[in-house]
Amino acid sequence: MLQRFYFDVDNGREIVRDDEGVEAEDFEQALADARSVISEMAAELAVANLSGPCSIIVRDETGLTLAQVPLGLFSTPPQEPKI
Repeated sequence: MLQRFYFDVDNGREIVRDDEGVEAEDFEQALADARSVISEMAAELAVANLSGPCSIIVRDETGLTLAQVPLGLFSTPPQEPKI
C-alpha cells in the first residue's frame, strides 16, 4: 500500500511546508524518488548563498517527523570545466 511522504525545507529562518508530498511504498523509496529534486533544491540554495544550515524534514502522512537531513548530503560537488 502506498504511503504519502512530505519533504519540508528548513532554511534556518523558517520551515517551508510541502503540502503536496509524494507517494511511495516506504521511506527509502520516497527518499530515492525525491533525491533529484532535493539535489536541485540544494544547488539553488547554494547559489542563493543563504547563511546557516538548510535541511529537509521528512514527514509521513500523519505529520510524524521521520528524519531531518542536511541538504549538503544531497548536493553534488562542483565539477571542474573540461577544456
